[in-house]
Amino acid sequence: MSGASISAIVPVHNGAALIAEALASIRAQSVPVREVIVVDDGSDDGTAEIVTKADPAAILIRTARGGPAAARNIGVARATGEWLAFLDHDDLWPPERTAALLAAVERAPDTDYAYGRFRLEEMAGAVPDLRLRQADGTAVPFLLHASLIRRRLWQALSGLDPARDRAEDLDFYLRVRDAGAVLTEVDAVTLVYRQHGGNRSRAAALGQAPMLEAMWSAIRRRRSGG
Repeated sequence: MSGASISAIVPVHNGAALIAEALASIRAQSVPVREVIVVDDGSDDGTAEIVTKADPAAILIRTARGGPAAARNIGVARATGEWLAFLDHDDLWPPERTAALLAAVERAPDTDYAYGRFRLEEMAGAVPDLRLRQADGTAVPFLLHASLIRRRLWQALSGLDPARDRAEDLDFYLRVRDAGAVLTEVDAVTLVYRQHGGNRSRAAALGQAPMLEAMWSAIRRRRSGG
């Protein structure tokens, strides 16, 4: 897509074991991103040093521990691209990810939020999760790291709610829908979700309360007209 620019934002907390692979998958894109912004969210395992060695061109921001929502907001505040793309430190982007999303946006230029399918990769030590296996290969629109989001939309909605420790991506997606943003589903894998037994998102899935609360917040918002 001519003239389009993407800022890739990677929040990480104690991700020394996998962050280099995540960054390499961003740099391996057939359509390069404008910038890579890594927000080290209070790591104490040498993550920052690995980031500097693995990707010297990446912008590294070190912060006190604030959680993934706050870390993503911090990264966006530093971003300069027209589009925002996220990647968790333990996942990967397939090589044609940015190309597929930008091509879809070019076909539908009013798009504010484009999202694709995810592919599950079960790593050594992973505990099989039936729900993830059933969803493998599908498009889950609220997965931020499978999506491409206009920066102006993010800013208009004030980004993620930093008070949410879980389901912050679902809450943001529901606010996107309520705002009447134009969404486009892309028929391509845009995320390799790596399950390794310690995934934060899997732990969240074991308790549905945060997701239900996010949905109830959306209902209350619609009822109040806010």
